[in-house]
Amino acid sequence: MSKENEKKWDELARNGVLCSQPKLELTPEEAKEYINRHGFYKDDFKGKNILCLASGGGQQSIAFALLGGNVTVVDFSEEQLEKDKLVSQKYQQQIRIVKSDMRNLSFCRDEEFDIVYHPYSINYIPSVEKVFDEVSRILKPNGLYDIMFHNPYVHGSWKNGCWEKEWKKEELWEGRGYPIWQPYQDGYPIKTIDSNWNFTNAKNKEIKIESPQEYRHTMSTIINGLISRGIEIVSYKEEIGSSFEDSPGTWEHYKSCLPPWIYMLSKKRP
Repeated sequence: MSKENEKKWDELARNGVLCSQPKLELTPEEAKEYINRHGFYKDDFKGKNILCLASGGGQQSIAFALLGGNVTVVDFSEEQLEKDKLVSQKYQQQIRIVKSDMRNLSFCRDEEFDIVYHPYSINYIPSVEKVFDEVSRILKPNGLYDIMFHNPYVHGSWKNGCWEKEWKKEELWEGRGYPIWQPYQDGYPIKTIDSNWNFTNAKNKEIKIESPQEYRHTMSTIINGLISRGIEIVSYKEEIGSSFEDSPGTWEHYKSCLPPWIYMLSKKRP
């Protein structure tokens, strides 16, 4: 399935999906606000070794680079990494760019990184164990692991690829609530109402592309997987809607009931 997802992500990146729209007009102040929007970081990034894990697209890598970090970005999609090459050249910032699966970080030394920044991607692989093994190995003592993942309690209760203005409430709301209908099982391949991603690219063109396969990862798998590897949880945030008063079935109402994404900061114990 990794090869299939790689092909699908290449196609998504070529067509300008939201997370493959490079940040071409970014100031250091904006970069700091973007990277630290959850308030996880108290120190600056100057001189820190930072790995942007499965994080191609020309967004996080350049933000950390503009803030003085020594940045490595790894992704299995060549098309995603082309965006990182683009921003590296535009801003004349050095970024080490590596094509690899997130489960294989053999190019990294033991205890090489101060921060591993892992945006939404771990739900595209069926098991987290190899990723957590590698993160534990490459983090320095007291190093930080910043990971985003799908709230496992609600994963699969929404239409894949519907983001805000593409959201169609009739595909979610069932009169009295949102349906939870798939088994709470780690590694379960999530099924969606529509097997495509539907989005509008930066050129305002409507795009429809077959979705990459996502997998549920239970909360116990995530939390115990980190703890058992000597990585302790420091902070925890959820994506919560701004207004429960919105019409049932809208994006903000859905998020007010069922926060879809979780952001977790953890630290490797000395």
